Amino acid sequence: MLPGLEKVKSHRVWFVPGFAVWGLAGWSEIEFVTLEQVGSDVSALFGAVDVGDNAQQVAFSDLTDHRGSQLPSTISMPRILIRPKTNETAFIVGDESNESFKIARDPDSAGPVTVDLLVVEMGG
Repeated sequence: MLPGLEKVKSHRVWFVPGFAVWGLAGWSEIEFVTLEQVGSDVSALFGAVDVGDNAQQVAFSDLTDHRGSQLPSTISMPRILIRPKTNETAFIVGDESNESFKIARDPDSAGPVTVDLLVVEMGG
């Protein structure tokens, strides 16, 4: 067998059909400065906050593959591939961790978006 094909076939893969994505990615981060006065002391405070961060946090252990089997709680170096079921799609927010990932739908869609997920364990 070809060495490249052997390597690809050695990774665990799960197909999760019909996954509903309702989360939205954050719109942006805003920075702010405010003044606070306590008695005669005035302090300037600086901060930053994410606006609209409603991305959907998904644990691998909460997913069920096409065979009805629950995914393991930990997957070594996972990669998620998204297959849209309609014109509206979804995308991964940030990087996948070994236990979970964040996903968000197209902000222009009218509501939740249904996609198929392919979860691939890349290994370490």
